[in-house]
Parts: sequence; structure tokens; C-alpha cells
Amino acid sequence: MKLDLDPNWDKRSAEEIRAAQGRKLRRFLMEQLVPFSAFYRRHFRQHGVDPRSIRSVDDLQRIPFTSKSDIAPTREEPQRPRDLVLVPNRQLIREHWPLARKLPLLFDRLWSGERAVLERLAGEYRPVSVFFTTGRTALPTAFLLTRYDLCLLEEVGRRILAVGGVNPAEDKLLNLFPYAPHLAFWQVYYAGIGGTVFTLNTGGGKVMGTDGILQAVQKVQPAYLAGIPGYIYHMLREAHGRGMDFSCIKGLALGGDKISPGYRRRVKDLLGAMGARSPRVVSVLGFTEARKCWSECTGEDRSGFHTYPDAEIIEIVDPETGRTKGEGETGELVYTCLDGRGSAVIRYRTGDLVVGGMTLGTCEHCGRTVPRLASQLDRVSNLRSFQLSKVKGTLVNLNLIKDELEKDPRVEEWQLVIKKRGDDPYDLDELHLNLSLSAQAGSDGARVAKEIESRLFEVTEVNVNTVKILPLKDLLDLLGMETQLKEKRIVDLRGGSAPAGEPVSTGSTESER
Repeated sequence: MKLDLDPNWDKRSAEEIRAAQGRKLRRFLMEQLVPFSAFYRRHFRQHGVDPRSIRSVDDLQRIPFTSKSDIAPTREEPQRPRDLVLVPNRQLIREHWPLARKLPLLFDRLWSGERAVLERLAGEYRPVSVFFTTGRTALPTAFLLTRYDLCLLEEVGRRILAVGGVNPAEDKLLNLFPYAPHLAFWQVYYAGIGGTVFTLNTGGGKVMGTDGILQAVQKVQPAYLAGIPGYIYHMLREAHGRGMDFSCIKGLALGGDKISPGYRRRVKDLLGAMGARSPRVVSVLGFTEARKCWSECTGEDRSGFHTYPDAEIIEIVDPETGRTKGEGETGELVYTCLDGRGSAVIRYRTGDLVVGGMTLGTCEHCGRTVPRLASQLDRVSNLRSFQLSKVKGTLVNLNLIKDELEKDPRVEEWQLVIKKRGDDPYDLDELHLNLSLSAQAGSDGARVAKEIESRLFEVTEVNVNTVKILPLKDLLDLLGMETQLKEKRIVDLRGGSAPAGEPVSTGSTESER
């Protein structure tokens, strides 16, 4: 299926990109989104926006934002996400498509009859697959994909591999993401197809188990491993403990969670100790609403996430005012689809805070000229309120706790439990930290726990109520390392505050959220 993409997507100047995006935005709004999406027909009408007035990227600001609360299903309206799906019919096509787009349908009807027309439209617009959000802050939301979108996912996968420096002729890939109707697993699956790279899609530790995955590494000899950071570290630690040879590994592609500098050092040290030479560790960002992912290049976290300007428009806005931020300024990521069918969104507020914003210049590591998102992301929702007294609360960024623990070589694994004192919903919040210590901690675990507790107070200004030292096996069981789709790194038991098991995430992400 032919996609409406630019073969030179990564070589255009910033001026060329912006002009092309303006043209494509006009076409997408006039010929796809507003005519065929029930949600956006209402959205434009309710806010008094004439789609014909949107003629450039700057004009995007006239369109009100779309947020999760606008589209997520509720118990009263479980079918709300269906209104996002592009659904053409004969009347809408007649009214909104230019003659050049209608002519192929006319020729099909003349030469092959009405059935040929319906088959052409079905191939492009009929949903054939679905991804779901994880439903941490709302009910899981379905995002539908058509054959067109799956072809787009293949092309994006090919680009991810190219950006990451994967050689299709000799490199193999092991997909360790959990098998689920979520973006992360399927983006790697379609990357293998789009990039013509041999890929073993394991389904993660819950499906094959760590023993099975380690056997697969020895048999397949993959150059790259892709998966969730927590499980990848667990698997590498197991391999190192067994004295395994991982000299085949060139790098890791990690998504679904924030990657701290301390984590990168840990996994590189483990890989190096198993024979890997100068392994790269790249982060992959994605969220279900975009139905695609973006990767860092060979420059790793110094390069940022390389986006696809021919398929989307990325804005960085002030999360409070919604105003557009300048190049390199921190703000919230707002996503607009320029190419796709199925469930399409524009000006969607992701809740991802990009620390360092977006860069438009040439990437010094790979030479591509695409807009790049800074690699340090946070969730706006991670700045959450802990009611430490009934009069005054304190804002705590949970990522600070994660970063501090991951850079401490004495900490092997950890879990944070948030609960109400005495399980009373009206009482104070408490933080309980479970730790498993490494050999570097020595024999005085109590002293190390006290030092860690003191350090966490310095960076968060919040006291941890208890620190419990546990054997590694017991803590892995609490995390659900091989029984859950994603380990339960932060468990919120306050009831109504957040779902139990919510991890610190860049979005989920999705990537993936």
C-alpha cells in the first residue's frame, strides 16, 4: 500500500519541513480528519473553528487541545474512542475530496463495479488491529489501526532501525517486551518486518521465562535486545551470574520506563563483563495515541528522540498556559497526526514533560535534520501531592527517587510502597522502601539503609517512613519480575490516588503509557 511519506524525510531543512507540514496539515484536515472523524467534526464545530482557516503550522494554535479526558471511555460512555476512527462514506467523499482523489474510485467503478470501490476503501480505512492504553489514569482506551496504519508502522520500524544503526544484513533482534495489545511489543515486531531484520518475538519473561530467554540468546546470537528496562536488567544480572557469554550484543533498545544515567552505566558494565564491546543503550519513546515510537540514534541520550516530520507535528507547550515554547525550552509534548487512518488525534496533550524541549538543528551524531526531543522526559502527573500533614502538602517528583536509587551501586533492586497510615484514607501518607543490596553494600545493611534514607530526604525533602532490607529473590517476587507484564516498581495503596503498581514512566509508555 502506497504511503503519503517523504523519501527524504530526514534530510530536509527546518524551513522545508515546516512548509511541507503546513501543506500536509491542510490536506489531512480537509480530506481526512474533519470529514471522517465524528469526534473532530464536533470538536471543530463546538469551538467555532473553520478547518479551511488552518493553512500553516502556526495556525495549529487556533485548534483547541485534545486531552485524555475528551476521548477516554467511561462507564457511562464505553464506546467514546470509536468517534476518533476515520469512517468515510459516499456522501462525505463526494463533498470533501478533490477530483484528483475521487478519480481512482470513479475508474474502479467504471471498470470493475461498485465492489471494487468498496474493496479499495476497506483496504485503507477498515480497522484490522487495535492497541490499548494501559489505563492507569482512566479506563483503557482503544486505538484502532487499518492496513494503512500497519504499513506506516512497518516504515516507522524501518526508520527506527536505521536511526539506531542496525545492519539488516547481519544483525538479529530479540524482542523481550511483554506480549500484549500494547504499542511496545508490536512496534518491535513491525520493525523486524519493515527493516527485514530477523526478530525473535519472545513475549517477555512472563511467556518464555528468563531461562528460556537466556537459552534463546545463546542460540540466536542477537546483536540487539529490546525490552522494558527493569526486566532487561534482571535478565542481564541472571546471565552474568551464570557466567554467560554476551559478546554478540551490540546494544539495547529500551522503552516503557525512564532511563537514568545510573541505569545506563549498570547495564553497560554488565554487558562489558560478559564480553560485549562498547555496547550502546538507546531509549525508545512512544505512546499509544500516536501509534508509533521514536528512538535515539547512535549518540544515545546525547542525541534525543528522532521524530518523523512527514508523519506528524510535534509541539512543546507550557503545561500551565498552553503557549508554545521556544527551541530547547522545557514543556509538555503535544502530538498532531499528519498521516494515518483508524484512530487519529491532533493537538493531543500527552502529559509528557520534555526537559530540554525540542531541537531543530542537524544531529551531530547521525547527520539527520529531523526535529529531536530531548531524552530526559518526566510525567506531569509525577509531580504529585503527598499529604504529609493535614494542613500543608509537599510536591514530590517520583523520578528523583528512581534516579537516586539507580545510581547507587549498593542498591540491587528496590520497590516503593505508598500508603495511608493505618490504612485510614483520611490519615497521613507514608512511604515504605523495600531494598535488596548488592555486594558493594558490605555487611552493614542498617548503615547503608540509613544513608540511603538520608540521601532521599535531601533530594525530595520527604522522609521515608521505613526502609526494609530483603533478599533479592523475595524482592523480585514482590516486583512480579516474571509474573507481571511490567514490574511493580512503585505501588500506590492510598485508594483513588493512583492504581496499584503504577511505575515511574516516561509515558508510556507508553513509552508507552
